[in-house]
Amino acid sequence: MSIPGDKTNLWLIATLILAMSPQVLNMPISVLILTLFPLSWRIGSEIRDWKPLPAWVRHGATAAALAALFFSYSDISGRRAAVSLLTVMLALKLFECYRIRDARLVICFSLFLCATQFLFAQGILMPFYAAATVMLALVTLTKLQRAEAWASEGGKPPPVRASLLAELSFSFRLLALAVPVGIAFFIFFPRLASPLWGIPDSTLDSKTGLSDSMSPGSIQTLFMDDSPAFRAEFSGTIPSSEQLYWRGPVLWRFDGRTWTSGFYGKNIDAAAVPLSEDSSWTYTIQLEPNEQNWLFALDYPASVPPDARLTMDFQLLRQRPVIQLIQYSIISNPDFIDMPDLSGPLRLQALDLPESSNPRTRALVEQWRRETPDDSGFVRRVLEHFNRESFHYSLDAPLLGAHPADEFLFDTRKGFCEHYASAFAVMMRMAGIPARIVTGYQGGWFSELGDYVLVRQSDAHAWTEVWLDQSGWTRVDPTAAVSPLRVQQGSLGALGAPRHLLDYSWLRGLRNSSDIVQQRWNDWVIEYGAGRQARLLAPLGLDHMSPAMLVSVLFLAIAVFSVIIFPVVLRIKGPGHKDPVQQVWRKFLKRLEKAGVTALPSDGAIELAAAAANTLPADSLAIHRIAHLYTRSRYAPVPPPFADLKQAILEFRPSKNTG
Repeated sequence: MSIPGDKTNLWLIATLILAMSPQVLNMPISVLILTLFPLSWRIGSEIRDWKPLPAWVRHGATAAALAALFFSYSDISGRRAAVSLLTVMLALKLFECYRIRDARLVICFSLFLCATQFLFAQGILMPFYAAATVMLALVTLTKLQRAEAWASEGGKPPPVRASLLAELSFSFRLLALAVPVGIAFFIFFPRLASPLWGIPDSTLDSKTGLSDSMSPGSIQTLFMDDSPAFRAEFSGTIPSSEQLYWRGPVLWRFDGRTWTSGFYGKNIDAAAVPLSEDSSWTYTIQLEPNEQNWLFALDYPASVPPDARLTMDFQLLRQRPVIQLIQYSIISNPDFIDMPDLSGPLRLQALDLPESSNPRTRALVEQWRRETPDDSGFVRRVLEHFNRESFHYSLDAPLLGAHPADEFLFDTRKGFCEHYASAFAVMMRMAGIPARIVTGYQGGWFSELGDYVLVRQSDAHAWTEVWLDQSGWTRVDPTAAVSPLRVQQGSLGALGAPRHLLDYSWLRGLRNSSDIVQQRWNDWVIEYGAGRQARLLAPLGLDHMSPAMLVSVLFLAIAVFSVIIFPVVLRIKGPGHKDPVQQVWRKFLKRLEKAGVTALPSDGAIELAAAAANTLPADSLAIHRIAHLYTRSRYAPVPPPFADLKQAILEFRPSKNTG
């Protein structure tokens, strides 16, 4: 059975395209091409009436799509790979979608595909995306149902001259009926401390963001990413921008090019948690999903979230990755002295360097070290060198070779924060000063409307910590010596030049200001848990109810909504055929009624004309003419022009019945 016309297939294709649109933006190019091919062919087929493709083409496209998926994704069981597989298979289904049953399957799986996108994003725009997809799906299902209802009669459904707005309006009204029930489920359904299901760690995707390694250019790539990393809301004094160093992974090991985390730092817990003092900062962080195990905090965490632990180098690590928005409160003590005594194994690891690497840097350090034996003095001398010489904070850093520190310090002298932090740490270790790299974020944008600090991925930063006698591990940011604006105004303010054509300061300000909408959405929707549910229901006296009682209240609310909504459902009518003949005939009946002639439902046009002529003898001729035109318009093989009937009714002015 072929799907009938009336652009039903185009509605089907539009629904599928909208459902897959977030996914195709994240597909590898080979998979994307094999997804767009069947879509493009089917649109052309609907417009040009092409014949179905032969079986060998369809089977070949399917095999190519599967091969592209396996080669593009290292693990086909990952979330992104699995959803890409669903997307490609739905697109390929259009090759053989010529029955109403097949069309319904595509629509139903398109709705499922839309639901899978909430695994990757739960922002405030997602409900609008889902609502639009459901509306298009309802329009398509309505057209398919209309076609199937008339298929048994062996013909096509009657023409429905409804506009695009009318079709969407009907679907919107159907969707709106579900909103009260959805709100009732959201408010009253018992909230659990954890989701009903979990996502295995092996199926996580490689999201962009900080990693537990750093090489030249790794943090620089995040500079183009303006997606939020987290938000921090302080209670009390807000630190200045120069103090906002958000601590993340700490890197100890260096192979000559790449810094990685060390065994001790990740596996040994802190001997003691810093004390909370008057100078401490108290704040709450709302962390976006990053699929990593670490949390972010200012130096030095004086409290540990319940599901995390504090390592010996003061990283906050969770047992499971952050796969959904989380919120945690923390206290930081900036005056804490980190490790005043450095053990032998840690000292060896903090001084380890590959042999025979960066010979020019080593020679320079040996000369300076003889001239400046004091550790603190040597640190200042290197920072002054960065500040006085022609070093530049830039995104256009050339690629570095086998001796990256030599090439950076003596040849290119251009780089991002990771170039300066790495070169500085190498120089410290060559001088016998223990050093390590800390990656995280620096700075943030303060929202006056929301009273919180917004930190984006483009605020990613790397700095160095050196161990000094009596001071312990001390933060040193060599990037600040080259570009103080990086610390004062952030990475965007330091570079000055726009990153792309639409990178204007007023657009960035508008985007930052509008983030409060997303923050409120996170607070009241994404983070709507058991505690917030209890606070919301407290005014109604429902905050101490058991889960079973909450379910009872939920079903009671649904019953009340149903009583209100059911009469509304009965009144909803779909877009129908507006019969112009029937419309003008109703005008004629209304004019007769004003003149004292009431038409019965059982009266035909000729019977009504006879009765009306007896009541209104002066208008008998006009009444019979109108009835004759209406009857011919309804039943004659060749109806008269509609304009004749319309004109006759417009000119009809019956005399009043005087009895």
